[in-house]
Amino acid sequence: MRAPRGPLAALLLVALAGIGVGALAQSGKADAYQAVALYAEAMSLIHDHYVDELSWPKMVHDGIRGAIHGLDGDSTVREPSPSADRARSVMAGVGDVGLALTRRGGGLTVIAARDGMPARVAGIRSGDRILTLDGEAVGTMGPHAAARRLRGRPGSQVQLTVIRSGWAEPKPFALTRIDPPATTPSDRPLRDGILYVRLPRLDAVAAGDLAHLLATASADRATGLVLDLRDSVGGRIEAVPAIASLFLDPGCVVARVESRASGLPQALTTTTGAIRWTRPLAILVSRGTASAAEVLAGAMQDARRAVIVGSRTFGDASTQSAIPLSDGSTLSLTTTRYLTPERHPITGHGIAPDVVGTAPSPGTDPELELAFEVVKAAGILERGARGGDAAAPLDRCEAAA
Repeated sequence: MRAPRGPLAALLLVALAGIGVGALAQSGKADAYQAVALYAEAMSLIHDHYVDELSWPKMVHDGIRGAIHGLDGDSTVREPSPSADRARSVMAGVGDVGLALTRRGGGLTVIAARDGMPARVAGIRSGDRILTLDGEAVGTMGPHAAARRLRGRPGSQVQLTVIRSGWAEPKPFALTRIDPPATTPSDRPLRDGILYVRLPRLDAVAAGDLAHLLATASADRATGLVLDLRDSVGGRIEAVPAIASLFLDPGCVVARVESRASGLPQALTTTTGAIRWTRPLAILVSRGTASAAEVLAGAMQDARRAVIVGSRTFGDASTQSAIPLSDGSTLSLTTTRYLTPERHPITGHGIAPDVVGTAPSPGTDPELELAFEVVKAAGILERGARGGDAAAPLDRCEAAA
């Protein structure tokens, strides 16, 4: 193999020499040395012979982006922001349009449009692809960079061009940024003693609020619950065991953990919840259900504790770690992935509903009606099977090994 050439290659070889080829060989990384040396050779040739003059920093960052591009839709590299840009970002305020994004299918894709936010009101939905942002093609722009561009001073506008499967051509959207509303649970009674709770985001606050709502509902002798996780995205994975503990016995597995990071548990499990809701439960999900929300749905489905109603979820149950680089850039790298208790993959697959519903349209919500009927029927069957005892547990959760 030829030795790498050029300044980048020379620096790389010095760095590798500092590590020690013998050490690399002993650790089984001799192949890595050869591969990185080949990369340095190619970079040097590109730098020296490409028709346009190229800068080393740009080439290196392009190379990092190329490596990340083949991983998943959420890992990105963020280049250093000049202090003036950071200052303008702070001064711009925290207005937003309410889009959760990823890179799937070769483009910048909408995971979900959040409740009460301009993007949702305008009709943007899960699966839509963003082509331009303020007139600029998004190209290889990552979700973090796009999210920063979407934020700004409340009252200011951002222009998007969006394409959707089935559309003949892209459509323009002019969205006015607003201060994001609170993402706290909301509830209302349905009929026949069945309670409806909307959970737009999973976090510690939501877990506490839900426990309070369920305690009040139990005191009021509610007969069942419809938990709405449609377009619920983001939040904290740590909230999943806390919320699942309201429905499952202590020690039940709610998710399996895949990671090469040290110190992480192999599974997330329930603890003793503030309350134990034992009455019938249906969970509404949609294409926009992602992250912690679909981990929760998968846990309830595997434990046979809830009937999942709606459409297949987005399939993005992973977390990213921010890893600083020496030039001030940051790698946002997927380092953890979550499986259901029965080890079904979620990322790239989603959670399939037990009962497929019809998506809501203005003035109607057939999925909610379907979930209501499921809970009502389950309550009738349980009372018959238990001789009227509606408090006996039904789940068959998997205990941690």
